[in-house]
Amino acid sequence: MQANSFIHTGILGALAIVLIWAAATDLKSRRISNNLSLTILVLFTAFAVLQLLAGADWKSTVLWPVVAATIVFAFGLGLFAARLMGGGDVKLMAAVALFAGPALSLNFILYVTIAGGLVALATLLHARIKVADTSTAKVPYGVAITCGGLWVCFQRFSALQA
Repeated sequence: MQANSFIHTGILGALAIVLIWAAATDLKSRRISNNLSLTILVLFTAFAVLQLLAGADWKSTVLWPVVAATIVFAFGLGLFAARLMGGGDVKLMAAVALFAGPALSLNFILYVTIAGGLVALATLLHARIKVADTSTAKVPYGVAITCGGLWVCFQRFSALQA
């Protein structure tokens, strides 16, 4: 069991690195690569397989996290359709929701929303100082998703230690 905990910790560490990379690339280019979301999907698959091999229930390990991620994705599609969020942001948020599962998804969304508001405010202030027209400022929501995702990593890591 200790080996599984060590591997789970490694997977959560890799998730944190991928999230930080997503925030950095979103800040730089205002784009989030699909490869980052796919990497998180692969990390979740490994995380879930290890839990299943350790005897965890498949519904709580796979089914409910997929349902939670699907709901987050549908919510994100609405934001994408309203042109409030980019497609990469939506995919990244849904991928992180796999790790959040139903138990952490609402708080994850709350923290992403709060961080997103702060990032949007900072982006608008920066655009206002730099140029007079703030209507073209693109908000790097990947930074906010990373904040919420790092919170999920911390919660999952804390659960492993308990």
